[in-house]
Amino acid sequence: MYKTGFLILCLSLFGIIADCQTRSLDFYLNEGINNSPLLNEYRNQAGAAVDDSLLVRAAKKPFMEANSSLQYFPYSHNFGYDDVITDGGNYTAVVGISQNILNRGETSNKLNAATLQKRLANNSTKVTKDELVKSITDQYLAAWAGYSDLIFNRNFLQLMKKENDIVQNFVKSGVSNQTDYLTLLIETQSQELLVSQLSTQYRKDFMLLNLLCGIGDTTLYAVEKPDLLPEGTADISKLPSFIRYKIDSMQIRNERRSIDLRYKPKISWFADAGFLTSTPWNFYRHFGYSAGVSLSVPIYDGHQRDIEKHKLEFSENSRKMYEENFRKQYYIQLRQYSDELESLDSMSVKLEEQVNNSGHLVDALRDQLEAGNIRMTVYINAIKNYKTINRNINLINIRKLQIINEMNFLLIQ
Repeated sequence: MYKTGFLILCLSLFGIIADCQTRSLDFYLNEGINNSPLLNEYRNQAGAAVDDSLLVRAAKKPFMEANSSLQYFPYSHNFGYDDVITDGGNYTAVVGISQNILNRGETSNKLNAATLQKRLANNSTKVTKDELVKSITDQYLAAWAGYSDLIFNRNFLQLMKKENDIVQNFVKSGVSNQTDYLTLLIETQSQELLVSQLSTQYRKDFMLLNLLCGIGDTTLYAVEKPDLLPEGTADISKLPSFIRYKIDSMQIRNERRSIDLRYKPKISWFADAGFLTSTPWNFYRHFGYSAGVSLSVPIYDGHQRDIEKHKLEFSENSRKMYEENFRKQYYIQLRQYSDELESLDSMSVKLEEQVNNSGHLVDALRDQLEAGNIRMTVYINAIKNYKTINRNINLINIRKLQIINEMNFLLIQ
């Protein structure tokens, strides 16, 4: 009863996967990119940087504002402010205008900061997209590895079940021993357990893939074999992950220039026009205007300027260290991946030859088993060896695809 229920569970899991629609790597890459909140955030940052540059340009223009105040100072015997100072009240209604001048360098520096921020956001978008593609591809490969392993072992289980029926008939006819049937039955039950475990693992890997891509669908789909090839050229200067160090360097230089600009003299002009009086009932007699120029010259700040520049030197030293470390690792990693891929290709050729020979051996031993010429243990050992070689081939193929995915992350498409 237990065996029958267990087998029905396995077959039901097979049916869920086998009867459904397949999905490809491209599908998950598109979904993951479209559903990524981080990519959306970087796009918004790029848009905000454009607005920052518009704000800088708008700040160059004259600033105009209207001001009004009505202020009354009550006064009586031994009470109130001195009317010599207050004039009894202060009533103002003026329109003022002001503008900083001789600040072209400061404006240019702020525009450059906004441009660098936009470049950083756009570059971060590329870096994040590349990292997301790599992560999704890694998880897709894990799901496909589990799926291919599941399909192979499922088919192998079906083959062993047929062998069970054949051996059972041999036992009834006296060609085989009862121990042969029990030995094969135990192996078949172990295979059923393995298939159940692979089914559970595939569902887990598949759901993790959906989670990574922001897909809420819980339906279990089959996955297609990915078609990955090394694409692109090794050019570190154009790699987004490397370009960000160059942008960081430009931002540090821009911050250093911003510090220098804060210590330059600042000149602005201002003017206003309107009414200013202490007697509101004849305000129309007190219309006027004023104009002027202000000058601000920094003299001493306790060496804050030098301290801020010194802090930026620490940032630049850290940036240089990261950049140099990235440069050293880049070409070493590509060389390692290329060598490993070449080695795995050589191993694949040998394993393909082994699996063909092992398959022929299993077929031959099956004929001898059905003829009653060999013991069941000989046949079982042969099929175990055949399974092991197939699994090794599958693992090598998965590793080759993982290496190609790593290489494509480092290559310029």
